[in-house]
Amino acid sequence: MAVICRASELLFIMTPRTGCTALGELLCRELGGEYLPETDIIGANGNITVQKKHSTLSQLLDRGLLSQEDRGRLCVFAAVRNPFDSLVSLYVKKSKTYQPLLDDPDSWVHRVAGYAEDMRYCRTHTFDEWIDKQYGVGTLGRWLRRGRGSLYRKYIDGVDAVIRFENLQEEFNQLLGRQGIELQLTIPRQNTTPQRRANYQEYYCPRSRKLVEQAFAEDLRRFAYQF
Repeated sequence: MAVICRASELLFIMTPRTGCTALGELLCRELGGEYLPETDIIGANGNITVQKKHSTLSQLLDRGLLSQEDRGRLCVFAAVRNPFDSLVSLYVKKSKTYQPLLDDPDSWVHRVAGYAEDMRYCRTHTFDEWIDKQYGVGTLGRWLRRGRGSLYRKYIDGVDAVIRFENLQEEFNQLLGRQGIELQLTIPRQNTTPQRRANYQEYYCPRSRKLVEQAFAEDLRRFAYQF
């Protein structure tokens, strides 16, 4: 899902774990935003092909949900987050927060390929074991060869502006100012992950830190993120 604010000529691409839910709802409430698409788009195999919450700009254009003419009028933006921090939140969500969804056969976790299986793994394995499974020997090379060496590339590809989760309010205000929008809009705290420890560094052993540095070197370099 993205949020389009037609009058303000904004399109927000909702990147996972970057405060996108709170910011998206704020745009809908204060700037007349609309969700795009309104519901998940399901493929012939029953899996989600375009998520109602985390669609990309290319998906919106390829599916005809957004015309090239409309795209040309819009300021398209997305957010990013330190991969070390983001991966901790993802693990905690899979291992704890989302676990009740496994008992619901209609839940979205069963319609994203491999998601429920990975949740079951996270339930019985540590963070370091999960990182090793995802990016360790035998998997890191395949991960990078498939062009997946970034958490954010597919979300920020083609956008006009990128804001950082770590400075979300300040950089959002700056974006509004550049668009000539004089409103001061406060992003509420929402959809946090209470089960995780605040300091993401506590989750990492030296090996898992090294694996993430290798797997997401593109993001770390491009956005000057550090451990």
